[in-house]
Amino acid sequence: MRVLQIGCGNFGLAHLAGWSRVGLAGSLTVADPRPDLADILAIHAPTARGVADWRAALAEADLVDVLTPTDTHHAIASAVLDARKPLFLEKPATPTAEEARDLLRRAEAGGVPVQVGMYLRFHPKGAALKALVAEGAVGRVLHCSARFVGIKRMRADSGPLANDAVHFIDLILWLIGETPSRVFATLRDDEGRGHDDLAAVQMRFPCGATALVEAGYRLPGATPDPFVPGTLSTKELIVTGTDGVVRFSLTEERLTLWRGKHRRAGAIFVPDYGEAEEIAAPAADPPEVMARQFDHFLRVLRGEAAPTATLRDAGVAVAAVLDAARASSRGDAVVGIAA
Repeated sequence: MRVLQIGCGNFGLAHLAGWSRVGLAGSLTVADPRPDLADILAIHAPTARGVADWRAALAEADLVDVLTPTDTHHAIASAVLDARKPLFLEKPATPTAEEARDLLRRAEAGGVPVQVGMYLRFHPKGAALKALVAEGAVGRVLHCSARFVGIKRMRADSGPLANDAVHFIDLILWLIGETPSRVFATLRDDEGRGHDDLAAVQMRFPCGATALVEAGYRLPGATPDPFVPGTLSTKELIVTGTDGVVRFSLTEERLTLWRGKHRRAGAIFVPDYGEAEEIAAPAADPPEVMARQFDHFLRVLRGEAAPTATLRDAGVAVAAVLDAARASSRGDAVVGIAA
């Protein structure tokens, strides 16, 4: 299996390590015009080949991994799909739902498998959270509350909505199994960068569940960030249901479940919950999570696993929420998403 990795930016090293862990470092070509690419590969992927232009290496690839800036995804992914190459596309798949739908049409027309790089679905604790919710451990989901915050650098190509909040937006859609019907959001661009530096997104789902996702670059966290050295972050999702509450903390590497509910006591309702249960699920660093994603995609290509994090659910549906959040913030209004 000859892999072409297009892009080797900040998260590129995790991709290199992921391909190595699934045994494909020796057949890896990395395309990036950065002048220090050879030095990076010499240290982190000495058996990989480096090229400046991905176009020259596309024809010989069996699988393509794209992790360039998001505003380049549509053009690059379109060329990959037109060449009928299986595609792993980092999140968010595209800046807009229209572009994601176009990629979906191309992929379906050519019968090309595509997996979107949704990190939290493949983190062991994210997968365990999905299993808990699916088996009814918290009953019917009522509300999800997520925070992805830290005092950290502001990227030149995006803000926390598309870079950070998107992780929990996708995870919430995956847990609930629906696209929200209504979105209300506040996005702030206090530096005038053309990208948000704070995002607060509320969602209501057809099933009645609600969600709130908050992300920002000026909101201090509590735990050292594994991705950004020297930064304290909080990355957590709390799922509240009719029969319990579960908290997933990525930064603390904990998954905690409280079974129970509020019960009537005269004129008031009081909590009646059991002791906290720490749910066993392995810790995982970024290379391990990337390896899990790549391994799953390879098994899909071999016909051994059903696709997950597809262009339809992790691409189009998520991009539709991002579109709605931007429109809501611009108009200071609730924005509907068509079913």
